[in-house]
Amino acid sequence: MLLSLLLVAGPTFAASAPFHDAVKARIEGGYAVVLFSDGTKSVVPLATLNDADRAWLAGLSAENPLSRGKSEFKVVKETPTAKNTIQVATTAGPLETVQLVPPNVFRDQLDATCMLYARVHWLDIAGFYMPVVDLYKIINNSNPARPYADPFYRQSLAAMMGGFSPAPVAHYLPAQADPFTWARQELRLGRPVLASFPREIWQDLPPGFIAAHPWSGGDVGHQVVINGFTWNRETQQGTFHIINSWKELPEFDLKTEAARGAMVVEQSLSPKGEERREAARVTVIRVTLLSSMGKTNLYRVETADGVRKVAAPDEGAARQMVETEGSAP
Repeated sequence: MLLSLLLVAGPTFAASAPFHDAVKARIEGGYAVVLFSDGTKSVVPLATLNDADRAWLAGLSAENPLSRGKSEFKVVKETPTAKNTIQVATTAGPLETVQLVPPNVFRDQLDATCMLYARVHWLDIAGFYMPVVDLYKIINNSNPARPYADPFYRQSLAAMMGGFSPAPVAHYLPAQADPFTWARQELRLGRPVLASFPREIWQDLPPGFIAAHPWSGGDVGHQVVINGFTWNRETQQGTFHIINSWKELPEFDLKTEAARGAMVVEQSLSPKGEERREAARVTVIRVTLLSSMGKTNLYRVETADGVRKVAAPDEGAARQMVETEGSAP
């Protein structure tokens, strides 16, 4: 009798505090089912325990095995819930309004890094938050005056999407689609849209801001995010809500007539958790540089089923955009 008590009591003193009151155990399928002296039970993944606790529970299960009851436990894989990015979606008569959530943090860009900061806002709205330390790793290792001409900077922009789990899913503007119609449709799905002003952007900014800041972007251009719109189907007029990366002008509404011919729509981003369907890759035949607009180049991309024109930092990025442009909604 004394020997039996010692065999049971011995492991108790070797276990961590959470198991001091354990009286029975059962090991199965990588888990330990433990019964405590107060009648409660716990299911513990063995992989989360240290070697001493695993050995102790193995000893307890051999000396005082916990019999299987009628109930069962199953480990169910957690299904991520898609982020709800739509804040407003209303229609009043002919006027439709869609507004997505803003970024959790409005960033104020350093130097000429608007391509980086716009992507950070774009990802943030969709549910992918980039830590400040990762942001500064890119900035501190790039040419501050002309980062868009720095290979490290361009490579970092392309690599940003791979730094999240699950990976963000981008959707490229189809070649034959009207850019603004497509942008509105993507926003209705809760997808923020990456866009740019490749030429003189001052003409598209609010008059009050221009009066206080007599500045022209010249041919450098500027990258922004669209996260909302208004559209009157009768007058065929409306606005796009722009998320910007300047502290003095973090967001503003841009009239569609001002945006036409001045703003380039590039790609949208699915909210985190949105179900993804694979699309067939497009066969690219030839990529031709048409023009350079500061940090953005315009390419003519010939494919097996037509010609696309895309704005991208380099030829490789243009090719990749077209090859994967068919990602399904």
